[in-house]
Amino acid sequence: SVSSARARVVMLASRSAAAVSPAFLSARAGRPSARRVVMASSATSTPPRTIRLSSGTDMPLVGLGTWQAPRGVVGAAVADALRLGYRHIDCAAAYANETEVGAALREAFASGTATRDGVFVTSKLWNDRRLPDDVRDGLAQTLEDLQLEYVDLYLIHWPVVWKRGTLMQDDARASIAECWAAMEGLVRDGKARAIGVSNFNQDELAALLSTANIAPAVNQIELHPRLPQKELVAFCQSKGIAVTAYSPLARGSGVLDHPAMAEVAARRGVSTAQAALRWNVERDVVVIPKSVTPSRIAANADIFAFEWDERDTEAVARVEDGVSTATSPWSTSGPIGARNRWIKPIIQLLLWPVFLVARVDVQKMGRKGFLSWAWSAK
Repeated sequence: SVSSARARVVMLASRSAAAVSPAFLSARAGRPSARRVVMASSATSTPPRTIRLSSGTDMPLVGLGTWQAPRGVVGAAVADALRLGYRHIDCAAAYANETEVGAALREAFASGTATRDGVFVTSKLWNDRRLPDDVRDGLAQTLEDLQLEYVDLYLIHWPVVWKRGTLMQDDARASIAECWAAMEGLVRDGKARAIGVSNFNQDELAALLSTANIAPAVNQIELHPRLPQKELVAFCQSKGIAVTAYSPLARGSGVLDHPAMAEVAARRGVSTAQAALRWNVERDVVVIPKSVTPSRIAANADIFAFEWDERDTEAVARVEDGVSTATSPWSTSGPIGARNRWIKPIIQLLLWPVFLVARVDVQKMGRKGFLSWAWSAK
């Protein structure tokens, strides 16, 4: 029946959208286009607090992630983070919580907790916005939801090209190159201070760099001690692309309880989470851990005061096992990419009849306009 078909669409869309994962890149001082900037110093061993992107923008090395932070909770988490001194908030249209994040930002600016120029805000363009008009509309919706006039960084969320209103249905009319050209227009229009990508592998980055007028400032990828992705990080940094780590604690799976992490934590008098985050920062990688608990939000940012040396780096290296915690069936990067080469076509085929009759607008997930019939969609 029509009602049962609509219910199946809701289920499939919600599950697929929930698989979204985010991330950022940073390059070491002296490498092209991206460098660290010392914002606070107390000892020679204390790392800088920001990294300068190729766009000239300074991005804090620690930010608050908002993926899977539920509505009704995420606003309080953003407010707590800003009160605790965070000046970097990572968002995405597909997280279905940008309206609440926007309300928290507005309140923080109004109360004087923070200023707009002092907070680095990232958002991401969803996978079915690849044609130029759709790119502009996608950011316009995000700016309306976040109650901002511009974002500091706008990312292509995934290196895929889907038909508008669908999931995993390829669009032969569009391309990443055309999408990127439209993203460059957002920079010229002052709507995005910097632009970048997320979940791109080395081949996808090389292809983009071959046509781009503005090189991506950031690549946000899954990075944690189990999955250090050394080659991809080195490639990005060699090109002046900064790296951001999403899921920097591997969602707690196999990192926080690993004996090597416990060894480092005990030596430095910190938690295993703090040790894992500092390990990435020592690689000049930005981290965006997600939490809605004030004490953990505070602890995740308190990673600059303790010493770090080669013993710590060598210990963390023992955690690596190549395991990804990502689940998105369209991902082309990391170990999950190999699995998806055979899973993706099956899911695409299963979803194809759904989108003959229905459309989903992931940027409106959880509110009016999320679902519509194919014949009534824009």
